[in-house]
Amino acid sequence: MSLERRIARVLREFPYDVKFEVKDGIVFLYGSVNSYEDWVELGLKVGSVKGVEGVVNKVKWRGYPEEEMRKKEEKRKRTFEENKDKIVGEYDVVIIGGGVIGCGIARELSKYKVKVALLEKSTDVATGASKANNGMIHPGVAPPRKSLKRVLNVKGNAMYEKWARELNFRFKRVGSLWIITPRTLAAYKKYLPGPLYWIALKYVIPWAIKLKGILNGVKGIRVLRGRKIWEYEPHVTRDAVAAVYIPSTGIVDPYEVTIALAENAKENGVDIYLKTEVVGFLKEGDIIRGVVTNRGTFLCRYVVNAAGVYADEVAELAGAREYTIHPRKGVELLFSRDTGHLIRHCLAEIVFPMPKRTKGGGINPTIHGNVIWGPTAVEIPDKEDTSVKREEINEILEKYKNIIPEFPKGELIRYFAGVRAPTFTEDFIIRPAIWVKNFLHVAGIQSPGLASAPAIAEYAIENLRRMGLKLERKEEFNPYREPIPSVAEMSLEELERRIKEDPRWGRIVCTCEVVSEAEIVEAIRRGATTLDAVKRRTRAGMGKCQGSYCTIRIAEIIARELGISLKDVLKEERPLFDGIVRGEEE
Repeated sequence: MSLERRIARVLREFPYDVKFEVKDGIVFLYGSVNSYEDWVELGLKVGSVKGVEGVVNKVKWRGYPEEEMRKKEEKRKRTFEENKDKIVGEYDVVIIGGGVIGCGIARELSKYKVKVALLEKSTDVATGASKANNGMIHPGVAPPRKSLKRVLNVKGNAMYEKWARELNFRFKRVGSLWIITPRTLAAYKKYLPGPLYWIALKYVIPWAIKLKGILNGVKGIRVLRGRKIWEYEPHVTRDAVAAVYIPSTGIVDPYEVTIALAENAKENGVDIYLKTEVVGFLKEGDIIRGVVTNRGTFLCRYVVNAAGVYADEVAELAGAREYTIHPRKGVELLFSRDTGHLIRHCLAEIVFPMPKRTKGGGINPTIHGNVIWGPTAVEIPDKEDTSVKREEINEILEKYKNIIPEFPKGELIRYFAGVRAPTFTEDFIIRPAIWVKNFLHVAGIQSPGLASAPAIAEYAIENLRRMGLKLERKEEFNPYREPIPSVAEMSLEELERRIKEDPRWGRIVCTCEVVSEAEIVEAIRRGATTLDAVKRRTRAGMGKCQGSYCTIRIAEIIARELGISLKDVLKEERPLFDGIVRGEEE
């Protein structure tokens, strides 16, 4: 059966008059549907058809923000016309997107004799999905065996020791436990009478998971039963029937990783431009000659599109639209360090049927000793929607309450959301554009994107090499990066020495996380210009009080070091203060 006939058969399942065309394996959908949910379901169904390389979903749903999109497009066109003739510089490669993927590719390219620019529309790197995830380095058991996700997840996981050693960020292999309980097959209990139910729970399910992991290339997987489960995880639910232990699972601080990559890339010659939004491209036929932004045009030979949830829009501007991103929000709950002793591994309770659009989430330790629950997986039309509703918090608390029944939920100190960037084929899209010769897609990077990041960086460079980019190694490349020294981790002798050299090391600004004024100043020296940028580099404001006592002092230091007014200090993108700040002139 031809690809067109398979797609037509899928579309007949929907009560809508949806048209389609296929071009080089890319399916374009046109028409209208009643709801955003139907729009998502339509795209996913078509994306699952064998032979489909990408889905561009141009179908409109009821409530589609037509006027808002029109105004956005008009603004983009104005900005393009105002800036297309202002030349900022000339580069071999321009990378669009300053998340862990874009920064990883930038750092990998900095090993070679090529001139590279990284463009990020926000005030800092790691402000999108790279800051809003649980920091888990997935082992590679979950992705489908034939997917690019699986290949890069397993390879990337194994590369983290080297990254952590060179870039000096915290990384720990804590392992994960997938817990099987009587709830695992509750939905199918009527089909498994008597002992069959317990045989399935105790033997079939754990061995099936282990076999899948082995086939995916994951090593060291063990099946645990009885007392062995509680030897590994003393506080886990007492009705656990079996567990699958996967030792290669790790944890990191995702924004620490991203910042480390960016700093090392910059030290090795990459130019990083913040507050730089792409609004179009200068092209000659099917070749891009320049990337146009709100600050001018970057002439270039190659473009890497690592723009996360905006990758499809960037590709559209380049004439290389091969997919549509459908934003998927994930909410997470962060608990204080007082709960850290209750968990040793990343924990998940297996419940069938498995959720369609997520690996299920769980309860994880963080690299700093907190505990994090989540994430959820909700399809949303707004790429900037990081709101958290009470129902979403309650959903997480309800979903994971059985894993550690005695967990003190009153220790919740923060909740947040991030937005994933899946395409309708639900796999990573890392390949040269079909219709633009020097444009590389690095899109659809949702979980396990963080775990895959080192391998994605190498894979992207391999693609650029095949596209014609000549890569000659730099002899002077320095793979090592020094982190900001932390008072909380210093010996008394080192702290005394530093205080003698600079008294600011002895002025503690954030008492929860024990962060000194000197650390905050160093973060600003390294490029932090906002409250959240300082927080990500030092953890100032991340403790149990969540900045209640130190926010003003941090803002004062930022204002002093940058030579700006307190009212001009930003939290992230917006001012921290509203109105006149006491002590400053009107």
